[in-house]
Amino acid sequence: MFEFGAPLWLWLLPLAPLAWWLTRRRRVRDRAGALMHPQTELLAELQGENARLRQAPWPWLLACTLLLLALARPQAIDTRGPGLEPGHNVMFAIDVSGSMRALDYIIDGQPASRLDAIKDALRRFLAQARDVRVGAVVFADDALTLLPLTSDLALARQLVDEINNGLAGEKTALGDAIALGVKRLQAVDDPVRVLVLLTDGSASGGMITPETAAVAAHAAGVRLYTVGFGRTGKVAFPGSPVEAPISTELPPDEDQLRRLAAATGGIYFQATDVEALSGVLAEIELLEQARIPAPRGGDAHEWYWLPVAAALAALLFAEARRRRTGVSA
Repeated sequence: MFEFGAPLWLWLLPLAPLAWWLTRRRRVRDRAGALMHPQTELLAELQGENARLRQAPWPWLLACTLLLLALARPQAIDTRGPGLEPGHNVMFAIDVSGSMRALDYIIDGQPASRLDAIKDALRRFLAQARDVRVGAVVFADDALTLLPLTSDLALARQLVDEINNGLAGEKTALGDAIALGVKRLQAVDDPVRVLVLLTDGSASGGMITPETAAVAAHAAGVRLYTVGFGRTGKVAFPGSPVEAPISTELPPDEDQLRRLAAATGGIYFQATDVEALSGVLAEIELLEQARIPAPRGGDAHEWYWLPVAAALAALLFAEARRRRTGVSA
């Protein structure tokens, strides 16, 4: 893509021909009252060629135009170069502990678990995301990297389908998940790094406390958004394949999730239903797009030297023509 870095200089382009036109009119007016030589027609015929050449100083006008173009800084912007990186980086920390089996949600008219709601929302998000690198860690007893940061969103969608309860145990190593997500985000040199924590917020395992991990995230420049799953009160929880779901209380720890988000400048969201969760991820996307440094373009290749060189050639030609066509005394 071609553009000018300082386009205001282009407004001065008409000045050079306007100045020549005004000067020429004044010269014609000054000659109006001059005495005429008896051999005027002969002199005009002898010097007619030189007069036509001097009538319009095209090399000088061209040189002025080219210099103004150089001041406007013509640039070629590489917007599709192979080194162009996406706008920001989002790492998802997904809770796959036992409490995420609770049947709090409805998908297509059927009861769905908290984890199923996460997977459904992630599929929708990845289908619409643009200019973003995504990654994922899953956590229960331990935190594991499911997907390092990548711009291959099709691969990310495939891996979402493979997430299941029991991948990492039954407990909730909340602090370990935050710490691992921060570590993966630190691998990229980009000012916009986001960790989205998808959990019911009840820490019950791990070696690192959630508060310690949040402090580390803030120090690393990672913004943490927390999304709380589940409802207060009794919810259905699946038993064995031959048993009906039992009714139990597994409320989200909303207070803790609010504190963790606030410690990094992030926001806490409550995922009351699947549609609301999709809206939450879209809102996070919009919030982070606003943090992307401007301008977001490819490498700019300056071309001001080209009109400068052409202007110099035009000036040299103009001077050579002046010497060649000048009238001897």
